[in-house]
Amino acid sequence: MKRFAMEFVGTFFLTVAISLIAHPVAIGLILMAMIYVGGHVSGAHFNPAVSFACFIQKRLEVENMAKYVLAQCFGAFVALMFFTRLTKSSFVLDVVPDTSCFGPMMIEALFVLVFAWVYLAMNVSSRYKDTAIPGVVIGLTLLAIAHAGGLFNPAVAIASCVMNGTVQQGSFVIYIIGPLLGAVGASFIFDYFKPQI
Repeated sequence: MKRFAMEFVGTFFLTVAISLIAHPVAIGLILMAMIYVGGHVSGAHFNPAVSFACFIQKRLEVENMAKYVLAQCFGAFVALMFFTRLTKSSFVLDVVPDTSCFGPMMIEALFVLVFAWVYLAMNVSSRYKDTAIPGVVIGLTLLAIAHAGGLFNPAVAIASCVMNGTVQQGSFVIYIIGPLLGAVGASFIFDYFKPQI
């Protein structure tokens, strides 16, 4: 139960940083902090795409993956409720009407691929596991990709859709399918370049 509670808490604080502060440095540093306080409890996924990559790597059973994703989505939902209370506005996903979803989806996929690959390299490989390095590297990776202006976290996308009561096809493809494709790619690339574990 503690694992799922930690995924809720970590995703909550990460989503607060994404929605309320919306600055790449703050987002990366919050993730880094949450990894240090929660990594030993749940593995500090805080992102369904990371959980999906861990599932593909057989590091997470399907039942636990589903519970992780539910906890992450609930954490993001509560954070967006907090955002709405404070700002009196809604956190809405940016999708330009009548434009192709392919480009933005590929950006989400590409940067989640990098992020999930780094996560796997830091936490699955014995080279860095049980050291202080993963928190810094994973946090700085999110800081770097957050400058691209994407979301890179399906839990936040799902929470936003639930909060606003709408699921646009474009936002679903870009912010949910894109990151999951990135997670699949990260798993395959990690396997290809896998160090000795």
